[in-house]
Amino acid sequence: MIRTVFFASWSSSIGRVAIAAVTALVIPALHAQDAGGTNFVANGQFATVAQGSAWPVGWDRGTEGLVSLESESGKNFVRLVSQQPGQFVQIAQNVPIPAGVKGLDGFVRFRTSGVKFGKSFQCDARMLFEFVDGQGMPVKPSPPNAVFDSHAQNWTDLQKQFLVPEAARQIKVTLCLNKAASGTLDVSEVKLTAMNAADVQAIVMAPVLMAKKQADDQAEVKRMLALPPKTAEIEVSGSKLVTADGKTVWLQGVNVCSLEWSAKGENIEQSVKVALEDWKANAIRLPVYDGFWFGHGKPPQVTSNDAEAYRKTVDDVVAMAAGQGAYVILDLHRFHAPEERDVAFWKDAAARYKNNPAVLFDIFNEPGGISWQVWRNGGEVQDKAKKGGPPPPPFQSPGMQGLVDAVRGVGAHNLIIAGGLGSAYDLMGVLQGFALEDKTGNGIMYSTHFYNWQRNWEKHFLPVADKYPLFVGETGADIKKMPFVPAKDQEDPYTWVPDALGLIQKYKLNWTAFCLHPKSTPRLISNWNYDPTPFWGVFVKRALAGDQFQMKNMR
Repeated sequence: MIRTVFFASWSSSIGRVAIAAVTALVIPALHAQDAGGTNFVANGQFATVAQGSAWPVGWDRGTEGLVSLESESGKNFVRLVSQQPGQFVQIAQNVPIPAGVKGLDGFVRFRTSGVKFGKSFQCDARMLFEFVDGQGMPVKPSPPNAVFDSHAQNWTDLQKQFLVPEAARQIKVTLCLNKAASGTLDVSEVKLTAMNAADVQAIVMAPVLMAKKQADDQAEVKRMLALPPKTAEIEVSGSKLVTADGKTVWLQGVNVCSLEWSAKGENIEQSVKVALEDWKANAIRLPVYDGFWFGHGKPPQVTSNDAEAYRKTVDDVVAMAAGQGAYVILDLHRFHAPEERDVAFWKDAAARYKNNPAVLFDIFNEPGGISWQVWRNGGEVQDKAKKGGPPPPPFQSPGMQGLVDAVRGVGAHNLIIAGGLGSAYDLMGVLQGFALEDKTGNGIMYSTHFYNWQRNWEKHFLPVADKYPLFVGETGADIKKMPFVPAKDQEDPYTWVPDALGLIQKYKLNWTAFCLHPKSTPRLISNWNYDPTPFWGVFVKRALAGDQFQMKNMR
């Protein structure tokens, strides 16, 4: 049975909860039953063909030359083909909604071949919906789009359920390749039937039930905040992390994102609760932005009060983790080369959390575009000119050693994490004379970030694990291609992920998967119900629960 899911939007401060009801759920299913009842879609199986033409009755002519009526095993279907990147290929129908219908059950049977994403993540194969009134004007809210699985080479069923606004008299259904880079979409059946009264009532009552669930979750977060800390201090011992009594610690967890782009954060405390209690993580990597920390920086501008609330959110994450015996990796989410402002951040943040055993310092997210000499010791950084303009003024970088010294200079012994070059992927310079020095702290662990388009693991980071603790601060894969990486270089998650997790487990690499947010790729979750994505989140949740993966192929 199709159920309506409601997503809850939490603020970053405990006690402020906003509830957003999303009255639709898209469910891909290989063997789902057809929705029952009268189909409001005319010629929904494309069986009736207009006399004298090869076109199904009831459907518009579609995009000229790119939509055709085909037949297979005695059944008709429509085929949409994208012949060049950026084309909008579509076929549509305006479907009347009978009086008294308060909700619709949708059903579509489809398959795809060679669908590649275009310039954005929305450029793919999908079904669009739009309600209109008696005068043909749009009626809000429109149902969310139904996105077709780009890997569905066999006939696949997708179901959708949503309420009908009072003013709506028709719903426009559009099957399309939405400016995809390439691909073929076949559709053999489309159905819209009246939702039964029980499901309509369930949707209407869902906000009340969700409010109760949010209240229960809020109480659980408060309970976690009140727990006494029980995290053991860790330090570097050879290539391992150990506690004072010599016990080895293996950090395994997730990135909880949004504080790097939002001064208030998005569902931070709830995500930490889910990661620690439901996903069984013992480490949370928390990306932060120094501008929000100090109450200045990128728009929208933040005040000193906002900065205080921002730091309090980080305090709450630390308290929640400490009460579970877990660790928070505080990640200064910056790129390129360290600057003096990063020194200022670490002097302040390290003083705040100095010698707190639950907090580790990831001092600079992704260095790149500099030499190993500058990476370690600092020096002048001269960036190239952009778009034919003059080059920007050079700046003096303190280097990663300067950030280490800033942390140690305030008396903080906390374990430090340092990412390599090439956006933290390449660590081999550490073995070539550029290792950082730490005389007064708990040691340094080196960090790599690797994704499903990066090869030569043994060349870039794995040998470091023989001498130093290695931390995979970010890793993951998504079915949606990253626009800044050639599509051909991005391996299918279903082949890459088991090998990547197998590598991590074989060498006992410390790791935090990216990212426990439904809109930050690679996505571990599909929605704020924390449903794990099938291509990444499901695998990570299994690994955190103790399931073992075998690395069959080294990349």
